[in-house]
Parts: sequence; structure tokens; C-alpha cells
Amino acid sequence: MKLTSLEALIVTLAIGLMMLILRLLPFLIFAKRKTPKFFSFVEKFIPALSIAVLFVVCIKSSTSDLIISNSSFMDEIPSVICAIISITVTAALHIWKGNAMLSIFGGTLLYMILNYFF
Repeated sequence: MKLTSLEALIVTLAIGLMMLILRLLPFLIFAKRKTPKFFSFVEKFIPALSIAVLFVVCIKSSTSDLIISNSSFMDEIPSVICAIISITVTAALHIWKGNAMLSIFGGTLLYMILNYFF
């Protein structure tokens, strides 16, 4: 299905408006009330959960390549090594700087670069 320019503009504006509403909604809801404990808990642990999700995806991707691949075992070893190096660098960045964004983006960027070249 191909959209005309007007249809694409309408869809883009609708999606932009929905994103704006969804981002403003928590501020409107909790502006005059205390934030529930559940949200405080989630806010506290989101960086660790994000790193855990990246870890699981990275390891699952690498090991499933090893198991499912039709190529030889030795051809898939670099993928696992890239994952291990990236996980190690992510952990080291987080321990060294304590900045979740730096850890997540640094480890992800390194994994993507290593996967591209090896």
C-alpha cells in the first residue's frame, strides 16, 4: 500500500500527537499526587533491567546462531566472542562510570561494530 504525500503527512502528525499525549500523560496524572511506590521501584531498576534485557538478547542471538546455523561451528565462534567482549565492556563501563546510558549505548555500539566487522 502506497500513501500519498497528504496521507503520509496525516499519519505522521497523528503519530506525533499520540506520542506527545503519551509522554505528557504521566505528568498530568501525577502532577498533584505522590508517585505510587510501583513507579518509584520501576524508575529505580530500569537501568539494570535494560542491561539485563540487552544481555539476554545478545546471548540468545549468539547461542542460537551456534545451534541453528548450517555453517560450521568455527564460523560462528566470532559471534559468541563479540557478545562476550561487549558484555564485559558494558559491565566495566557501568562499574567504572556508574552511568547506565553510557554503559548501555557503549556496549550496544561495540557489539554492533564487532558484529559488523567479524
